[in-house]
Amino acid sequence: MFKKILVPVDVSLPGETRKLLTHAKALGSQWGSDIHVVCVIPNVGMPIVGSYLSDGFEKSAHSETEIELTRQIEEIGVTAKSYVLQGTVYDRVIALANTLDVDLILIGAHQPELKDYLLGSNAARLVRHSAKSVLVLRD
Repeated sequence: MFKKILVPVDVSLPGETRKLLTHAKALGSQWGSDIHVVCVIPNVGMPIVGSYLSDGFEKSAHSETEIELTRQIEEIGVTAKSYVLQGTVYDRVIALANTLDVDLILIGAHQPELKDYLLGSNAARLVRHSAKSVLVLRD
C-alpha cells in the first residue's frame, strides 16, 4: 500500500521514538515498505544565541544526534535509512518527504496543550501543509 514511509523522530524522547519505530517496522513489513527516519535539529537562531555556544556546537550536535538515531534504530531492529537535518522541523520534514517522494509520513503526537491550539504543533503543521498522507499516532 505505502512503498516509502518517512518517520520523523526526536531522539531526546526515546520512548516516543521507540513507539514510532516499532509501528513503522510493523507497517513496513506488512506493506513491504522502505523506511526512512529523520531527526531535525532546531537552528541555533539569532547570532547572539550562537555566540554563547562553543565553536563546533552545531557539528557536535549533528554528530551526537546521528549516533543516537542509529542506536535507537538498531535497538528496534528496523531496517531504515536515517537522516539528520537542521532547521524548522515541519519545513525540513515536508521538504525531505517531497525529495524522497514518500507515500506516508508516520508521526507521533501528544495530547495538545492550549499553546498548540493557538500556534500549532509540528504534527498539526505537517498534517495541514504536507501533500503526502500523514498517519498520526497518539500517546
